[in-house]
Amino acid sequence: MKILKDIRVLDLSRVISGPFCSRMLGDLGAEIIKVESPNGDQLRASVPRKGDFSSSFTQFNAGKKSVCIDYRTERGVELVKQLAARSDVFLENFRAGLLASIGLGYDDIKAINPAIVYCSISGFGQDGPGAGRTAYTDIIQALSGLDYAAQKMMDNETGSPPGFPASLADTCASLNATIAILAALLGRVTSGEGQFIDISMLDSLMASNDTTLQRTLFSDGALDSPSNLFRAPFKMKDGFMSASVGLNFDKVVLAMGRPELIVDERFRTVDLQRQNMMEYISIVREWAQHQTVAQASAIFDEYDIPYGKVNSSQEVLNSEITRHRQMKVDVTLRDGGLLPVINTPFRFSGGKSGPEGPPPYLGEHTDAVMRDLVGLSDETRQSLFEAGVLVSHAGDTRVSV
Repeated sequence: MKILKDIRVLDLSRVISGPFCSRMLGDLGAEIIKVESPNGDQLRASVPRKGDFSSSFTQFNAGKKSVCIDYRTERGVELVKQLAARSDVFLENFRAGLLASIGLGYDDIKAINPAIVYCSISGFGQDGPGAGRTAYTDIIQALSGLDYAAQKMMDNETGSPPGFPASLADTCASLNATIAILAALLGRVTSGEGQFIDISMLDSLMASNDTTLQRTLFSDGALDSPSNLFRAPFKMKDGFMSASVGLNFDKVVLAMGRPELIVDERFRTVDLQRQNMMEYISIVREWAQHQTVAQASAIFDEYDIPYGKVNSSQEVLNSEITRHRQMKVDVTLRDGGLLPVINTPFRFSGGKSGPEGPPPYLGEHTDAVMRDLVGLSDETRQSLFEAGVLVSHAGDTRVSV
């Protein structure tokens, strides 16, 4: 049994920051009704693809139901409200104020469902400077100081921040939204009331930036660089490795065959090691470039020094740890085929988690949800399909009976 089996989430979000949140809630057992416009979620058109689905859309939408509504129309807005009246959570990530302008803001939904937990994810929050700005992950990563911190850690000839290959602002915002939604649902058990949750992507990355901001704050601006400059991977003869060398000085110098460094005047105390950390790291880097990954791994194992090879994506997916932790799973398509997807990292002693279905086709569940949940008659559904207010999979305008 899944923990959130009795929770229904109405998800109007798109791309990553909202869909990843609802994917996690869905893997925990919530019913996720993904409301899409007739154009569909932008990730549907991304690449690479397997058959009808893109990799990103599959990753963030496995196990959901898709209901396609033209909520630019008054009737479409009314249908979204009818779904919200029957839901526990309302999730959206439009620009601040947009849904309120068409009658789907928190006050509108609360008026018909006082117990609703309404979560808005945006770049800069629902009010104040920047509230109306459009935001994407690379913009937020720049504004949050994360790119600056990364730039300080890089041996970068151009001096340019390196950027990140993952949508950290989106995923951090999703994680915080998930935590906040679960807290609000728990609070509702005792209060009987829902509430509004305002999640900012910028706030989320600032709270996650443990390398720079708190140091700068505590030092009144004197310390403006990350505390973990020595954590950058080491170049080996045949690849790269990370190793916990800063916290294991005695072990590392013995592993390198340099015991004299223990009594070296530069490193005799922990304070001196900290002051001369970059000089020590230079010594380790010089040693590392003469070792293969396998040689260094064996040495680090012998001296109990934590380490890890810099893996390619394929090496990560094929690793024994990934297989054992079941972080790569398959979902079954309607024709019986399998579609691979990265699992969510929840493991419970008393319950299940993970995706239980494939990603949905656009509007795949429109007719069934409007019939079974909202209670619209065959005639009403048919007229709404013909008017384009409702859209079903592949543009089918027939109702199922």
